[in-house]
Amino acid sequence: MKKKKKPQITIVYKGPSIFEVARYVHEETVAHCEYCGKPMSRSDVNDYGSLCESCYMKEYY
Repeated sequence: MKKKKKPQITIVYKGPSIFEVARYVHEETVAHCEYCGKPMSRSDVNDYGSLCESCYMKEYY
């Protein structure tokens, strides 16, 4: 019996590179902490709301 060859799959991604996504999420300043004024990235805002990480920890823990 002959074994069937598995077809090769090619994935093509047509979007921003992983580096562009990382820069968009982590490097661009989109807000400032309401307590101390520290610049915050999209990632910070998503994780801690209107406070930077250190002010968030002081406030809630």
